[in-house]
Amino acid sequence: MGGGRKNLKRAVEEEFLTLQKGQSIMQVVDLRGSNLIQVMDAKGETSLAIFPAKFQKSMWIKRGNFVVVDESGREEATESGRKVGCVVTQVLYYDQVRVLQKSPEWPEIFKSTTVESSKQDMQSHNSQMDENEDSSDDDGLPPLEANTNRLYPFQQESETESDSDTDP
Repeated sequence: MGGGRKNLKRAVEEEFLTLQKGQSIMQVVDLRGSNLIQVMDAKGETSLAIFPAKFQKSMWIKRGNFVVVDESGREEATESGRKVGCVVTQVLYYDQVRVLQKSPEWPEIFKSTTVESSKQDMQSHNSQMDENEDSSDDDGLPPLEANTNRLYPFQQESETESDSDTDP
């Protein structure tokens, strides 16, 4: 997916993804800041990856998202003592993840995590809905006082109409 930002939109619109040599699907474990993210591979090992600047302001990631990572220099990086061993080449969106889950390229370790995370999302959403139903609108606060600094046009009109009704 070379070519900078102009090809990012095209790559996102592709629903079917083929992994090339040296690429793998990883899950975002933690955002470290400064374009660094911690990812977990299919073996359960975590490593640091660079989120390239070309993705800034066009793609966002959070914990639990899936990304395609080029890990061709991973062994070389660990031998030389560098902490960053991978580069994110593509962010996978919901539709792409759904298609990939059915393919043999999808790692087994992520099959259980996606089901669990979707269940947790549904449970948290349901609990938030329950909390919102239980809470009242005023939350124990006193009622708001009327602002005496403003003249309301509907009050003035109603006063002049009532005065004109009494004047025959």
